[in-house]
Amino acid sequence: MTNKVLIIEDDPALRNSIVQTLELEELEPIPTNGFVHARRTIRSNFRGVILTDIKMPDHSGFDVLRFVQSRDPDLPVIMVTGHSDVPTAMRAIKDGAYDYLEKPCDPDTLVDTLRRALDHRRLVLENREIRDELNQVAAPQDGTLAERMETHERDILEEALIAEDGKVSAAAIRLGIPRNTLYDRMAKYNLVAKAYRRTSD
Repeated sequence: MTNKVLIIEDDPALRNSIVQTLELEELEPIPTNGFVHARRTIRSNFRGVILTDIKMPDHSGFDVLRFVQSRDPDLPVIMVTGHSDVPTAMRAIKDGAYDYLEKPCDPDTLVDTLRRALDHRRLVLENREIRDELNQVAAPQDGTLAERMETHERDILEEALIAEDGKVSAAAIRLGIPRNTLYDRMAKYNLVAKAYRRTSD
């Protein structure tokens, strides 16, 4: 289930209050007291969302946001501040935050925002899983990792040669490698440029 909420809040009383609210709603809170403690949980396959305070002693919510985006730009971050600060809110949204809430936050508003973010996250993860399944169906599954990587490399080379009508120089440019390197890779896989030309000389 996609129901985890990573809470980054340095105020113990507020953190505990949020935890209790989420548990009553059958969500799974993961409370932390700051960015350093929280960062070990932030990864691209995290099945949940992040709720972070903006103003903290050691790191700001924007530090959290930047770190999250470096791990997974599609991981929703809801930012919370104790001050009515419209410029900060606008900056948070502009920088990629999913939403912005002001302390003290109404429990219903908090839960509604988190559920919307969790629904968004669930769809993102489902789409990734479907894409990965399709890629696995299309990719060869037999052989060692090295053999499968070689098969993939050969497919890439052939696609470039086909696209460039068997012209090695143009295919090398398309692949972003030196022409001699492409010749070496072609020799490894017994690829002959003429075989990929649509018209004969």
